[in-house]
Amino acid sequence: MQDKLKAIGIRSINNIVDITNFVLHEMGQPLHAFDLEAIKGAKIVVRNLPEGTPFVTLDEKERKLSAEDLMICNAEEGMAIAGVFGGLHSGIREGTKNIFLESAWFNPTDIRKTSFRHGLRTDAATHFEKGMDISGTVNALKRAVLLIKELAGGEVASEIVDAYPDPRNKTQVILKHHYLKKLSGKNYHPDTVKNILLSLGFEIIKEGIDAIHVAVPWHKPDISLPADIVEEIMRIDGLDNIQIPSVITISPP
Repeated sequence: MQDKLKAIGIRSINNIVDITNFVLHEMGQPLHAFDLEAIKGAKIVVRNLPEGTPFVTLDEKERKLSAEDLMICNAEEGMAIAGVFGGLHSGIREGTKNIFLESAWFNPTDIRKTSFRHGLRTDAATHFEKGMDISGTVNALKRAVLLIKELAGGEVASEIVDAYPDPRNKTQVILKHHYLKKLSGKNYHPDTVKNILLSLGFEIIKEGIDAIHVAVPWHKPDISLPADIVEEIMRIDGLDNIQIPSVITISPP
């Protein structure tokens, strides 16, 4: 594990933190491990703290929180700046015996603002601010747990608790074939379009003579417009497969 992290420029810290860093780069999902003994009141509360609240981060610096900073707290105080950086007093240390492992999805805009506000450009923040696969949080958690059992001698002490009160619907996009031709410059066969989208994890909701209606997979949060679908099709089919005409005519405005 240490050698694998070193190979990608990540400094080894301890077996638990190393595993969370490994899963981050393997699956793209940031994780955070808390020392269970530091969770006062045995509660995890996600909330905002008052403007100017002091908080000491893992780098031993005291920062003044904004009222807009989302915090992972226990029953009494903040333990981590959500999606950005952990706190000094709740992290994994030499004497840690029991841990609480967190895998979450955070609003990309909020994370980016907090990250820049405090000058904390962490790996977690740069992942969250680009938009995460909201369906991958539990899988990443399970992967980390398996590695902790295998490499750190850990034992699972509870079931997974998944707090997801308002599940999101997949983004749906309708792509018209004439629009695909107009934007790409190539006539794609409908079967080619369908097979490319299926191979990328898109769900076909409805097919018609002149259009295809798809649901976007969770791991592609940047796709919301027909033009985004066109880009995916052109990328997979190959940009070199689009013929350049010998004559190009334009009408000046």
